[in-house]
Amino acid sequence: GYSIEMTFSDNSKQIINFEPFLLKSKLPNVNKYLDKGKFKRFSLIEGNLNWKNFELTFPLTDLYTGKI
Repeated sequence: GYSIEMTFSDNSKQIINFEPFLLKSKLPNVNKYLDKGKFKRFSLIEGNLNWKNFELTFPLTDLYTGKI
């Protein structure tokens, strides 16, 4: 699916499911990440979970508190 297991600096772990966010979006630049090959190509840069050079970005602080 579209879930990523994250381990945060306090050693807490969360599995974050991005599927509802991706399915709800009507933006083509977000919907393209329903392609699992593209979804899997993310990176952690300066405290953010990023896809394709900041095209889709989630701050880790938001993910830690469950905000997508």
